[in-house]
Amino acid sequence: MNSINSPIAQAVLVTGATGFIGRSLMQRLLEKQLRVHTLSRELPQLGPDQADCVPFQGDIADAELLARACKGVDTVFHLAGYAHVNQHDVAELQRVNVEGTRALLNAAIAAGVRRIVFFSSILADARLNPEGSAYGQSKLEAETLLLKAASAGLIEVCCLRPANVYGLGMKGNLLTMIRLVQRGLMPPLPVPSASLSLVGNRDLCEAALLAAQEPQANGQVYAVTDGKTYTMKGIEVSVRRALGRAPRSWHTPFPVFYMVFATLEVLGKVLRLANAPGLRSYRALRSGSVVSSEKIQQELGYNPAGSLTDELPGIMAQRAR
Repeated sequence: MNSINSPIAQAVLVTGATGFIGRSLMQRLLEKQLRVHTLSRELPQLGPDQADCVPFQGDIADAELLARACKGVDTVFHLAGYAHVNQHDVAELQRVNVEGTRALLNAAIAAGVRRIVFFSSILADARLNPEGSAYGQSKLEAETLLLKAASAGLIEVCCLRPANVYGLGMKGNLLTMIRLVQRGLMPPLPVPSASLSLVGNRDLCEAALLAAQEPQANGQVYAVTDGKTYTMKGIEVSVRRALGRAPRSWHTPFPVFYMVFATLEVLGKVLRLANAPGLRSYRALRSGSVVSSEKIQQELGYNPAGSLTDELPGIMAQRAR
């Protein structure tokens, strides 16, 4: 690919194309008049403007499927992964996030793919994963095997570590909080609450395009944020104001939240609920997860344009429908 900003003869592949970020990236690539192969467990819903999309359906560890999906591909955007970080199946994490990445890497090398852009996680950073969560470890293992292949000159690789991602269609703890505030079920958060970094899905897609195109991105790992620092309490207040509700004048003590999240964790394990809130959610409320995107801004010219405040009205309107 001489430039991902212009039409090319070769295709790009997006794994995990039916996910929240995958859908946004697929649309962004099609807007650039690129031919897009997609690989996902479910076939994407394609509109008339997506005639240049070639879908492949199946498992990320299927070697024969991967060989067909990678044929004629210049760049792979690897988003497919197992992300149930609260109540996760460790064996499935290893199978999908690590061994699935290994299978994709082998298929990409065999097909002559130029570069893989891997969507990792800030939890692959040991400083933000002090307890060594299995999810963060699986992402770090996947990064390591990809970067080892890049170091050996077998393929080019760039790893992105996005902060928590917001935007239309988002999931996770942040969306859960927004829903609870909308329904009047969220008690006022404690003060002070943790600081954290976020990134909008549109900014993350632009970072991925730079990671695919720029020569100096090869072999690099970049944290990706929207350049702002938030607090959980500030987000809660912003949601209340967006709903036309005044912020509460009182705050819930941390011990109360601990008891609530501990109870939810037990219920999640007993009922086997995927991504049920638990003590990990409580720790996120207490401990910060702030990272800097200065490296990708300086080296690749990444320039984030969005903010959660800008996106909140759309996110909340979508949830209300």
